[in-house]
Amino acid sequence: METDWCWYNCINKMNIISDTSFLMILCYEPIKNMTFLEFKVGKPIFLIHPSIIKELTQIKQKGNIKRSKIANLALEIINKEIIINKNFKYLDDNGYYDDDDDDDEEEEEEGGLDVDSHLLLLSIKKKCPLATIDKNLMKRALKNGADIITLKNNKIVYMHSKIKAKQI
Repeated sequence: METDWCWYNCINKMNIISDTSFLMILCYEPIKNMTFLEFKVGKPIFLIHPSIIKELTQIKQKGNIKRSKIANLALEIINKEIIINKNFKYLDDNGYYDDDDDDDEEEEEEGGLDVDSHLLLLSIKKKCPLATIDKNLMKRALKNGADIITLKNNKIVYMHSKIKAKQI
């Protein structure tokens, strides 16, 4: 019976590509229906691209006091959750899992893309939903065939794209 439970946990996980704004809210505001997401799609594993860590670090250093504290909190929670609960995973610059979390290099995004475009491409390529609160990014993602996870009134909202993802 124990192996069945392990098998159940392995199957019922969903990788989610997350942007900076979503992570900051996720770590700062209490989300009322997080169990809804787990029930609907399985345990969420938030995939963190190095550009997100870079953006959080910049906000921590240069943002106003409130945003700086939220960015710092997000960085702390991500590091803690990676070690303890494994709810987050680092990706390398190419979108592969990276166990090494010291990516301090100043590299340009793949193909000169901005961070949002890069995350959208990763979402489509990996067939993972994209977690964001950015309305423009949501429209682009849905238009290109990526599912969206967003927040409305501190509740998780899952939006399915009605079109098939374009080949990249």
